[in-house]
Amino acid sequence: MPELLNVVLMIAAALGLFAACLAFYGRYYILPALFTGPTICRLEAGGCQILFRTKEAALLGLPNSLLGILFYPSLAIAAALRLPDWLLFLASSASFFMTLYLARLLISRRLECRICWAGHTANAVIWVVLVARLILDVGGK
Repeated sequence: MPELLNVVLMIAAALGLFAACLAFYGRYYILPALFTGPTICRLEAGGCQILFRTKEAALLGLPNSLLGILFYPSLAIAAALRLPDWLLFLASSASFFMTLYLARLLISRRLECRICWAGHTANAVIWVVLVARLILDVGGK
């Protein structure tokens, strides 16, 4: 079980990093329709990337996507270095609570965004995996 949790954690971090990189690119440029196709995101030319330019896309002053670009590799490195799970859990809790807030906005405004949901899914999976690791004492710290 511990190895499976580690694999899931790394896959979720990779998914989150991919979504963060796409969102950061989409903040400044038009993304290919493959990622924000008009059938999914019907907000403007370029699809849902308009969401990456809103005030909610920079909750702490910096683009949320930039925070993700910093967070996901840092989390993966910290996990690989076997830093205490409680420390990883605290860090991931901040992103998880941002995810809950931003996901609620997407749902309440009836907005669709593949990239947003990929990042939110990654954050939720990371948080759940770290809770499981704490409960199972996988990190041993």
